[in-house]
Amino acid sequence: MISAWRERWGQGDFPFGIVQLAGFSTPQEKPDEIDGWTLLCEAQTDVVKSVPNTGLAVAIDIGNASDIHPKNKQDVGYRLAQWALATVYGKKDVEYSGPTFKTMKFDGDKVRISYDHIGGGLVVKGEKPTGFVIAGKNGVFYWADAKIDGDTVVVWSKDVPEPAFVRYGMASNPPVNLYNKANLPAVPFRTDR
Repeated sequence: MISAWRERWGQGDFPFGIVQLAGFSTPQEKPDEIDGWTLLCEAQTDVVKSVPNTGLAVAIDIGNASDIHPKNKQDVGYRLAQWALATVYGKKDVEYSGPTFKTMKFDGDKVRISYDHIGGGLVVKGEKPTGFVIAGKNGVFYWADAKIDGDTVVVWSKDVPEPAFVRYGMASNPPVNLYNKANLPAVPFRTDR
């Protein structure tokens, strides 16, 4: 669609903002609940990685389990505006994305996740980071404990002595609460694709 619009309007690679689907349906109960909604959210993230001059406003955290069109449009507008100010209008002092998965390092039974776009530091809305699940090489996921350690998040589970994969927010309505200090939510990700 983006390519077709750009071609038909003849304006080159004009900026294109994408609002990621908001959390919807029953809140996540099992650690492995990837469905079509989740895959579409992941595809929206992939578009931003592969199509020039596009940006993403993550909305997984502001959904409504019973309303496919959540009423919180202010946060969505703010997130799109941050992206436009930083990338379209070149404002240097504006963070335009929430924490985005960068790397993972294994340390025994723990995994250290580092991020791009930490926007002054990582924060949680609540007592500790939620929405992380972890698996060993067998691909069986368990709910994970997590803690912020500097500019990283350390993830582990007593059920996974040798971790191999981590996911964050990979469900239709996950219990996510990780942000940067610019108040932008972390982008859902998985390392097992």
